[in-house]
Amino acid sequence: MRRLKFFVVGGIIFALVLGAVAQDNSANEAKKLYNSGLAALRQGNIAVAIQDLNKSVQKDPSIAVAYYALGLAYKKNGDLGKAEKSYQTAISKDPKYAKTYIALGLLQTSIQKYADAINTYRAAINTHPNLAKAYWGLGYVYLRQKNYRKAAENFKKAVNSDSTYAKAWENLGVSYMQLSRFSDAKIALLKAIKYQKRNSRKANAYLRLGDTLLKLKDLSGAQAAYTKAIRYTRSSTIRAAANFGMGEVFKTRGRKQQAIAYYQKASRNRAWRQSALYEIDMIKNGKRYVR
Repeated sequence: MRRLKFFVVGGIIFALVLGAVAQDNSANEAKKLYNSGLAALRQGNIAVAIQDLNKSVQKDPSIAVAYYALGLAYKKNGDLGKAEKSYQTAISKDPKYAKTYIALGLLQTSIQKYADAINTYRAAINTHPNLAKAYWGLGYVYLRQKNYRKAAENFKKAVNSDSTYAKAWENLGVSYMQLSRFSDAKIALLKAIKYQKRNSRKANAYLRLGDTLLKLKDLSGAQAAYTKAIRYTRSSTIRAAANFGMGEVFKTRGRKQQAIAYYQKASRNRAWRQSALYEIDMIKNGKRYVR
């Protein structure tokens, strides 16, 4: 009888050991597949990334980072529904993984699921009260909805959490502009320019600063800002907007020919063509518009 109990107990222990070894092997295999999937994602081989990351979560469904990476891969592949589900699964596996909330919120904002995005960012803030990117995300949702007061409130919280957050400063400036708080917009946009490290990314802030200074009737400051926007930008639309702004500066100064030259440059861009040609016609044939 004692021998039988010994064999039973021994068998149970052996089975547990085998189970633990198998589980350990499965976890190791899952990590290898996650690493290979991540490498493929970084190399732009999205199909391989999706394949390996799916195998990884099948081997070990507890790996939150694998679901997060899978969400990134699906998003790059244009499969936004699967990307959203992958991010949601990642959060359920690890509610403290901040990156996933931000990725999910951005995705939901991009497909105009604004209520869901707001809930996602609020959940992130509940878990990480000082997460600047979550406050920025909330602000961006409200900016898209043209709720500029709430947008400004949240962008302000973002820069309070991270005073060097250039994108949040720029969006705060844009929100203040929409609220006609031009002096506050100027301060925020100058902060955006200060903390943005790459000149090419400063271009939009310089454009917005030029528009703000024009409203404040600081023509010299506006001209300097537009000049830098033109110099730094790689975007034809930003360049056209800055050229249009330069046209406004010179029109206000009464220098018609220079204004026309800048409006003509702006008119080369489809988005600005109609407005620029109208301003040119106003200068050349102003009497037509007098009633």
